[in-house]
Amino acid sequence: MIKKIVASFVCGVLLLTIVATCVNAASPLRISKYDITKTSIGDQIAREAAERWQNNGWHLKCFNCEDLKVYEINPADYLVAPASAKIELESVKQGDGSVKLEPRIVTASPSDSLLGNDPLMGTEVVSPMATQYWSLMAAQCFARIEGTTGWIDHCYQLHKLVGETDSQKDYYTLTHYATAKSKAIFELTSAVLTCQKYTSSSTMEWVDWNPRSDQTVGQCTPITIGISYVAVLTYTATICQSGWDITKYSEAGKFANRWYGHAWRSEREVAYMVCVKVPQGGWPIWQLTANYYTTLYIPGPL
Repeated sequence: MIKKIVASFVCGVLLLTIVATCVNAASPLRISKYDITKTSIGDQIAREAAERWQNNGWHLKCFNCEDLKVYEINPADYLVAPASAKIELESVKQGDGSVKLEPRIVTASPSDSLLGNDPLMGTEVVSPMATQYWSLMAAQCFARIEGTTGWIDHCYQLHKLVGETDSQKDYYTLTHYATAKSKAIFELTSAVLTCQKYTSSSTMEWVDWNPRSDQTVGQCTPITIGISYVAVLTYTATICQSGWDITKYSEAGKFANRWYGHAWRSEREVAYMVCVKVPQGGWPIWQLTANYYTTLYIPGPL
């Protein structure tokens, strides 16, 4: 069933239909309490997630499960993350009155962002002729699995614009993308990605975002989104029925994109890119969320 998180000073994230409220933010260290990496189920979940990432062409240097952590943040609700990832937990009251922990991914800080330090980071090739280009600074992938209902795998990449001539500002682009799928007797009805400025981030100002409008399609269609400030940076996704529903906020760097429709045991993708500028020498840090929603699958008439 689709949910909605009410915007507040703790949450600040607008999603969908049933109301859920963030009641308190847990210490970032609490995530360690839920570490099941060394259990048999943790090992299995890590390997399955890494295999899906590889099958999706998400370029990771290695698939050694020692580089991954698996957390059971709620009963049968698992999160797979790089060991180096910073994850915070928030208690979220559901529409039925129950409270559920929700993970918030914090993107890399300057101290842990250098390309090559993280064994789960990808590589990139830059044209030797390019004087202005987007340089990959950080990248990580995550997976959220809820028992037998489904899963969502999502990754982010952080690029910095190299060679620009602005003496006052530095420019960064966040690319956030995901694939979601239902399991067993459940169908996927929504997959949502969000980002917003983290408290310790440098001040952000809007430069660009993509997609810039909602997208509705009748069948699966490739779509290229991109940022073209000085140099071009693109990401190609496949959008399927029914479409994408974006929310672009006035707050710089805050954005959401939601795939919506009905898909039974079939993958669906959602993605977005945001570009911001920060004071020269500054560094943008985002808080990311990824959620999916399912309902019981009821086949139509034959």
